[in-house]
Amino acid sequence: MKKTKDGRSSQATTKARSTSGGAKKIASKSLHLDINPGLRDRLVSQLDESGIPEEGRLSYLCAMTGRVPQTVRRWIEPEKPGLPDLQSFAVLCVRFDTDANWFLGLSDVKYRLPETGETKSSTGILNKPTTQNSGWLDYLSRQTTEKVAGCEVIYMPGDEMEPRIQKGAPIFVNKSIKTIEGNGIYVLEYQGRTVVRIVENRIGEGLVLSCENIKYKDTVLKDQDAVKKMGLTVIGKAEHWVQLVSG
Repeated sequence: MKKTKDGRSSQATTKARSTSGGAKKIASKSLHLDINPGLRDRLVSQLDESGIPEEGRLSYLCAMTGRVPQTVRRWIEPEKPGLPDLQSFAVLCVRFDTDANWFLGLSDVKYRLPETGETKSSTGILNKPTTQNSGWLDYLSRQTTEKVAGCEVIYMPGDEMEPRIQKGAPIFVNKSIKTIEGNGIYVLEYQGRTVVRIVENRIGEGLVLSCENIKYKDTVLKDQDAVKKMGLTVIGKAEHWVQLVSG
């Protein structure tokens, strides 16, 4: 049996090379798995199927996973996207009711998750609050209250903003804003009630408080002083909200 310079037998050397070559083949094979950017593409396709507009993807995924925008943005950026952490990935699979193998590119067939007794929407959008899924809304509230900077969670108190914001939907409110600063959706307090209104500063009219639901009339106020005289208090400005559909 021949010896190598370092004293090992040629048989051991050949075996070591064989093992090393096998490892390289396995590593090379793994590089061809369509994980990235494949996972990004499949995530975007699920968002599209769920009716989430491009401009709303970031806030939707933040609310869903409890991750900060800087983290979530990497998952869906067109060039060199990043991969979600394992916990976020598990939430994505559950929320979109999609088998992890398809998400990872390990299967061409997209299977739904097996039923576990939890209420899920096949569209990936949260169902309206029920006894079964209220835990998910509580989870979102706890996670995003700290993660969405400056925001606290309230639930839409009425149907004035439907279909844009459904009754009971979590709204992330920036309570550091105590006056009307530009157009947007504001959470207001009036005569002991919490209301949500679209506020627009219209030239020649003043501040117009309107609802998405057409059965409610607009309220026109001349300026900020008129807001105070009416007894309206600005609780904050709505930064994000979660879209809900009936399941």
